[in-house]
Amino acid sequence: MNRPYSLLCCALLAALSLPLWATPGDFGEGLTSTSPPRLLTNATRQHNHWSGVGRIRNDSFALCTATLLDTRDERGNSGPAYVITSSHCIHRLSGAVIKDRPLKGSITFNYFEDTLEKLKIYPLKTLKWGSSQGVDLALIELESPLATLINDGIEPLKLADAVPADGTNILALSAPAWNTLHLSACVQQSSEEVVEQPFVWRVTMKNQCQGIESGAFGGPLLDRATNTLFGILSATTIGRDAEKKCQRDTPCEVKNGQASWHADSNYGSPVTFLKQCFVKGVLTADAQTCDLYPATSITFTKHEPIQQYFVKTAKDQGQSITPRWNLAFTANTALYRYKATRRASECESPLNYSAPLPSKDAVIRDPIGPQTGMHFLCILGVESDQGVSRNSMRNAVTVAVELVEPATARKPDVKVVLDKHVLQNYTVLWHLAPPLINRVIYKYGPAAETDCAVHEGYQPLPPTESDDLDEALDLYGMPPQNQAPDAPAEKYAQFISTRNQPIKVCTYAYDQADQRSALREDLLKPR
Repeated sequence: MNRPYSLLCCALLAALSLPLWATPGDFGEGLTSTSPPRLLTNATRQHNHWSGVGRIRNDSFALCTATLLDTRDERGNSGPAYVITSSHCIHRLSGAVIKDRPLKGSITFNYFEDTLEKLKIYPLKTLKWGSSQGVDLALIELESPLATLINDGIEPLKLADAVPADGTNILALSAPAWNTLHLSACVQQSSEEVVEQPFVWRVTMKNQCQGIESGAFGGPLLDRATNTLFGILSATTIGRDAEKKCQRDTPCEVKNGQASWHADSNYGSPVTFLKQCFVKGVLTADAQTCDLYPATSITFTKHEPIQQYFVKTAKDQGQSITPRWNLAFTANTALYRYKATRRASECESPLNYSAPLPSKDAVIRDPIGPQTGMHFLCILGVESDQGVSRNSMRNAVTVAVELVEPATARKPDVKVVLDKHVLQNYTVLWHLAPPLINRVIYKYGPAAETDCAVHEGYQPLPPTESDDLDEALDLYGMPPQNQAPDAPAEKYAQFISTRNQPIKVCTYAYDQADQRSALREDLLKPR
C-alpha cells in the first residue's frame, strides 16, 4: 500500500469513528453558544457517547442528573461503576462529609426522548464521598461493576486533564425537571467564591448555558472539542430573585468580603482532580493520592440563622450589640483548629489558625465584624497538634455570615394556590429567609369582617408537619424540604377553606433587626 493511499484510509477511518453529525473537534453539533437547549435523541445511536449521562434519584425521590465515570486505567483494568453528581441532590447537611454510607435509589441511563422503551436502570449501592462544603460533589458506587454497564452498551465519560481556560467552548448536559436529556452550549468562565447559604464553594466556575433548572444539577460540563468531563453543575441564578442573593437556591459571588449578583448564570464544581483518585479502577482513600481524603466533617448541635444583620444598637437601650458566631458542634476528629477570614479560599492556608482545641462539645462564640459584608469561619479537624497536610486544609469546613446595615424590611414572601382536588380549599405557603424575613405574623378570616390594620388576632406562623408541608410544596411543583431533622423550617403551610365566602389573609414580616414590613393582604375567593 502506497503512503498517500494509507493516509487516505486512516483519514476515512478517523472520520467514521466520529458521530455522524459531528465535525472534527465539535461535539456540539453546531449548536450556537447560549442558544435554547436542544432535546437529544438516540434511536440510531447517534448520541450513544452520552448514554452514560442519566437521571439519578435517591429514596426520597430527589431528582438530579449524574454521569458514569470512565475509571479504567491505561491497561483497561476496571472496577466498580462510579457515578458523579451534585452533593446537595443527595443530602443538604451543612458541614457534613459523608463517606461509605449505604444509599438507596437508582440511576437511569440511555435517557433520551426516543429511547424510553430502552431505558437501562441500575440500583445505587454506596455514597462513597459526598460534601456540599468547599466543593459540591457526590461520588456514588453502583451495585453493578463498570464492565457490566459497558457490556450493556452504556458509555462512560473520561475525566479531562484540566479545567478549560476562560472563553473555551463548552457543553452542558442535563435532564431538567421531569424531562429527558438536553444539550446546551456556552463558554467557560471563572468565578469568585460562591455562597448559597448554608454552603460555601471556594473553587468554582460559571457559564451562561441555557435551560438549567430543577433536575439539571449534577449534570456534566464537557469540553466541546474533546467530550471530556471537567465539572458538574451545582447552582443557577436563572429564574431566581436578586433580592434573595446568597440565600439557599440563590447563589452569589463574593470578592473581598462583598457579595455580588450575576443574573442568568450557572455555577459548577471542578472534578478533574478525581483523575488521581482511582487506582486500577478503584477509588483510593490514600490522602497522599486523592484530594478527597482526609476530610473534616462537622455536626452542628444547634442551628442558628447562618446569615444575620450587624445591629449597631439595642432597641431602647443605645448599647452596642456585637454579633457572634455562636456555633456549637462536634467533629469527626479529636481536635480542631479554626480562624475567621474575609476570603473563603484562606481556609486552605495554614496561616492564622488557632491552636488545637478539643472537638467534643465544641463552641465558637467569637465576635464577628464589625465591618459589614461577608465573613467566613474556617473549621479544620485535626488528630494532633502536629502540622496538617494540604489535602486536609482543602477539606476545611467554611461557614459564612453576611453583616449588613438594617434597612427597610422586605415584604412577606407568600404563595397562594387553589387545591387541585377540593376547589374551595387553598394552601397558603410562607417562606422565611433570615435575616431579611426572620419571622412572620399573620391572621385570616371572612373578608368582610377582617381588618388587617387591627393588630388583634395576629399570631406567629404555625408549625407544619413535614408530610403536610411536602404535600403543599408538591402543589407548586417544588421539591420536598429535604433538610436536617433538627434544622429550622424555612417554609410554613396553612390549609384554608373559603366555605363559600371570600377569606382575607393578612401578613407582616419582620427582619432580624425586628423591623416590620409593609402589610400584605391576600384574598381567597370561593370557586
